[in-house]
Amino acid sequence: MLHPCSTNRSAVTSSRAGASALRALWACLLGVGLAGSPAAVLGQAADAVATREDWQTVSIGKARVGYIRSTLSTEMVDGETRLQSRVETALTISRFAQKVQMKLTYDTSETPAGEWRSFSFVTENPPSRPTRTEGHIIDGKLRVTTSVGETTSTREVPWNADLKPPVWQERLLRDKPLNPGDELTLETFEPQSLKPMKVTLKGQDSEEIELPGGERRSLRKVAMTQSIAPRLVQYNYLDEQQNTIKTVTSMLGLEMVTWRVSKAEALKELTGEDVDLAIATLVKTGQIARSLETRTVVYRVALADADPAEYLAKGPTQLITRIDPHTVELTVLSIVPPAERPADLAPLDDRFLQSNQYLQADDELVRKFADEAAGDEQDPWKTAQALERWVQQKVKNKNFSTLMASAAEVAQSLSGDCTEHACLLAAMCRARKLPSRVAVGLLYIPRDSAFGGHMWTEVNVNGVWTPLDATLGRGVVAADHIKFLDASFDDSDADDGLAAFVPVVSVLGQLKIEVLSVTHE
Repeated sequence: MLHPCSTNRSAVTSSRAGASALRALWACLLGVGLAGSPAAVLGQAADAVATREDWQTVSIGKARVGYIRSTLSTEMVDGETRLQSRVETALTISRFAQKVQMKLTYDTSETPAGEWRSFSFVTENPPSRPTRTEGHIIDGKLRVTTSVGETTSTREVPWNADLKPPVWQERLLRDKPLNPGDELTLETFEPQSLKPMKVTLKGQDSEEIELPGGERRSLRKVAMTQSIAPRLVQYNYLDEQQNTIKTVTSMLGLEMVTWRVSKAEALKELTGEDVDLAIATLVKTGQIARSLETRTVVYRVALADADPAEYLAKGPTQLITRIDPHTVELTVLSIVPPAERPADLAPLDDRFLQSNQYLQADDELVRKFADEAAGDEQDPWKTAQALERWVQQKVKNKNFSTLMASAAEVAQSLSGDCTEHACLLAAMCRARKLPSRVAVGLLYIPRDSAFGGHMWTEVNVNGVWTPLDATLGRGVVAADHIKFLDASFDDSDADDGLAAFVPVVSVLGQLKIEVLSVTHE
């Protein structure tokens, strides 16, 4: 029999809390505000009223960077018993020596029988306005409302009633502990991508670990993976009561560790040792002289245990030649669009012109700036270049503390880093009827002879997706940009937004890049 609640904290609980911190760290690197997964602390009975609470510290290396607070309460809602779970993840990280503060708050509501009722998550990254997504299961469908700044959108998503919510899954795992060699796969729902997600847990041999106070204990070890980022493995260390004491996850070449602690310990001041993710995750390579003037660069890209071709974008700026299962030769080209539009060119999807929650092309200020920048110019490529130059010149506060502001917010503040430049330029292009999208990848940083996470804009001119980078404003993008993927932020397609960026986190820390040849203008 599955009990409605339990005071034991399972591996699923802690792994979901850890996933929240993982996505927050990735957001700190690229400026992409991804929400995490829900977590819960199990109470004693379905009719209990008291809130149960659990705390974890979050560390990278020796530096403590934040905390996770998880709660569960039992409430009566519309005459029905509900298990209300919440996880709050608060992190303070550095990006190029500037402090980034981020808080994710995730709520779920479910029945003791394991039926979803609703969820919400809020991402806070001052000084940007919070973003909020709410989902409610109504008449067998999931109705999702998302708010970014002052822009709100609502859509319906197909729903599978067989998908189980977090507290139900945690009860299942508590009643069936995993022994070494055991494997359990659970199917749930990932609210950021708005799709089903599999969580796989594998029992491993126990390990003796040293607790923060110096005591040594033998703890059961469970490996956890999620289908949304299958290469990321989180190791959970559980005591005899199935309480998760510690988690360890390697990502971006770093090790993130959480410890179960008291509230007082979790809320202590941070260690003061800065963890600069932007610096720590740079991909070192050879020197590229006059990188901003490169016309063609050939790279050798390798991953120790994966195929890099699965993560690199293919298109007019990137050609991929396989060397072996783990190595490719990547040719990056600096391009400009053709002078004329082919007569038989198929029309593009409307989503590349539509206003959405991140690219508000219909915002009054965005439209005003687009008209001001372009003036009377009618040539599409010259118009796009004028818009790029305007954004580069007008967004004067080049700060790294904002993770992902929408175009309308950037138009008001005229501040931000690469993500804000990319979003504002994309929205301004759409305001001038130029199809646009954003691209995510790496940019060569000359002073470090390394590549760092970056976002830029692509505009479709005469049928060719052509990159522009408003952080540079050069009117053309050199072969020093390596592209992973692109997105239009279509409100109706979760795969075309921030969730698409998540898989990149599993390979960035393992990527090897060698410069083979360079051609300049």
